[in-house]
Amino acid sequence: MKLTLVTRGAWHSTSLIPLAFVLYACSASQAPSAGDPALLPTIVEPTVRSVQAGPANLPVAPTQAAPTQPATAPTAIPQLASSGFRDDFNGALDPGWTWYQNDAPGWTLSNMPGWLRLNLSKGSFFSATPPANVLVRPAPPGDFDLQTWLRFSPFGNFEIAGLVVIFDDHSVLQLGRGFCRVPSGSDGCLGDGLYFDNIQNSTPVGGNFATPSSLGVDYLFRLERQSDSYAATYSTDGSTWVPLGTHSVDRNPVSVGLIAAQAKTAGNFADFDWFEIQSSGG
Repeated sequence: MKLTLVTRGAWHSTSLIPLAFVLYACSASQAPSAGDPALLPTIVEPTVRSVQAGPANLPVAPTQAAPTQPATAPTAIPQLASSGFRDDFNGALDPGWTWYQNDAPGWTLSNMPGWLRLNLSKGSFFSATPPANVLVRPAPPGDFDLQTWLRFSPFGNFEIAGLVVIFDDHSVLQLGRGFCRVPSGSDGCLGDGLYFDNIQNSTPVGGNFATPSSLGVDYLFRLERQSDSYAATYSTDGSTWVPLGTHSVDRNPVSVGLIAAQAKTAGNFADFDWFEIQSSGG
């Protein structure tokens, strides 16, 4: 399963304080290594991941009742005409992928066949050290549509996993599931939730559209570019899409891909079932 043309939001919340406005500083491209590197220790998650036996050094979630989630990945519905790309993470990474910072940041395709697991790395685009676990490919010219299906249970403050659009080392859009809890209890930090950050020159721009997430539920994320506008939506079934928010960036992106980052300590991971790009060219 590779290289197919595809595409694919209930309520909308805005916030005044972005997720990473309170983020502390944490910890180009090379081709992914052929073998999976040694991964991080076993962790205990607040939700269950349906896993198959993998190498002994891979983190495996404890056995619990299965969460409410789609049995199979929903099929995206094409909307933009032209070219597309899809990676179902079946056995090997597509050769067009590169690591933004590191050629072996902690990843595997072996834990669940057809799924890419990324260990959350330290580092942030808000800090002097960008995260290591950012898997990217060149951004298409003109308008495009990015999608991914994510299984992730954030539990550490500021952790995030999902889609990323990169403009430079300190300017990105990142859309996904994350965690933020601060003493002030601001609207922009509501714990386990869905967040859409616009980071420009290491500074948050606009709100993060913090929206509560549901325990044990997988999320599909979609980020659509139309000129300088980037609209984020999400779904749990692939047919009903809920608007999350829109950011504007008046320059062309360099690359797009997947992020698993902003961890203060090692241990957590995110699973991606597939990644899609649909481009109108331009």
